[in-house]
Amino acid sequence: MMKKMVNGLKVKIGPQFYLYEEGGISKLFIFDMDGLLLETGRLAYRAYVKSAQKYDYEMRKEVYYLLTGQTEMAVREQMGILYGEDVPYIKWREAINQYKEKIVKEDKRVYTKKGAEEILSFAKERGIHTIVASSNTREKIEMYLRMENLYDFFEQIISGDDVEKGKPEPEIFLKACSKMNIPPSEALVFEDSIAGIEAARRAGILSFLIKDHLIGLPDHNGKHKLKVDVSLYESNKADYEFYDLHQAKRFLESKGLYL
Repeated sequence: MMKKMVNGLKVKIGPQFYLYEEGGISKLFIFDMDGLLLETGRLAYRAYVKSAQKYDYEMRKEVYYLLTGQTEMAVREQMGILYGEDVPYIKWREAINQYKEKIVKEDKRVYTKKGAEEILSFAKERGIHTIVASSNTREKIEMYLRMENLYDFFEQIISGDDVEKGKPEPEIFLKACSKMNIPPSEALVFEDSIAGIEAARRAGILSFLIKDHLIGLPDHNGKHKLKVDVSLYESNKADYEFYDLHQAKRFLESKGLYL
């Protein structure tokens, strides 16, 4: 991935940059939810660290970036690989989920990320179809979107409950296209996770990465050490990378890449 100035915007671009340079059109915007539209990524990372302190696991931001976006079953499988099957990582994972629930109940918010309402309004005004494709449960997707008044922006929801194989498998995005009767070549995926970007690549859908920013949040150096070098897992397969959804929307505006 390299950086390039596009209409005054410094954008990171991948190998499929030519698709938009040659005037590709998007009729469907497919959005992940956690960490992309909502600040649930920072919330989740707080839960990871708090529970890591309790069970004394090494926790780094790279672990979160690797695990996020996947189904619960896949996350647990990955944790076994990262920390080894000989440690009680399942208890740690259960504690993470409990802390997340506790934080949401206390805050009574999950908070909308910068540019989320802006890009959703942009799509609505231009007649671009919108759908959520998240690995979370349908119950939580609907609850969180309603909590932040984003629910009515979307025509459909595809959840982790609706697929047999979660991200990084392409099923969830292909199902989203099928649901909206729009081919993958005319869709655009907005993601914050390594797994989501890989799923978009396998589905043959152009991808925008807006990485979740965990600035100011701590790591934890616990006794249960990582057995895998997580720094090797780079999210470098996105077609474009932006700092936030506001920048992504400005780019789309400048290129006129919509129906």
